Amino acid sequence: MVLENPNITNSLYKFTVENYHKLSDSGILPRNLELLFGGIVSKMTFSPIHAFLVNQLRELIQKNLPTEYYIRQQNPISIIELSSEPEPDLVILKGSQRDYSYQHPTTAFWVIEISQSTLNIDREKAKIYATANIQTFWILNLIENTIEVYAEPNDGEYTHKEIFSKTETVPYPSPIMGSFKLQEFV
Repeated sequence: MVLENPNITNSLYKFTVENYHKLSDSGILPRNLELLFGGIVSKMTFSPIHAFLVNQLRELIQKNLPTEYYIRQQNPISIIELSSEPEPDLVILKGSQRDYSYQHPTTAFWVIEISQSTLNIDREKAKIYATANIQTFWILNLIENTIEVYAEPNDGEYTHKEIFSKTETVPYPSPIMGSFKLQEFV
């Protein structure tokens, strides 16, 4: 494959978040893209189960969310140092929506990706989220029917990873009250 050739990959143009925004604003780029490690990556379309889970999780978390937190759904986070701007399925942030009316957040409290056809890419995003000091990152892995929980970011890596089966209850990160069991939805 062409991208496996180091002579080619070493000479690829790497986009910055600023370049990516300029291209997006110009209308040249289609909407279904995200910037990961300086490369522009096509996002997959949402399956019905993906859309259902995003909406269900948002509703469940919203019910238990302290007032100083709020949820963004499928909106960017800018991680300048890794030239990345992923668009996670759900992002739980401390503060209010008004805090990000003129710029995207650069960190978050908790990020959730629902993964069916993008599992390998979503696992690569763990480095991006850990670098942004996002305290908790979940992957709802619909291929293996598990929930991967990454926590305790340190120097661009998560130091704690736990995998829950679809029958196990996964507690939300504190101070958010509640829990989630994948089995109840898939």
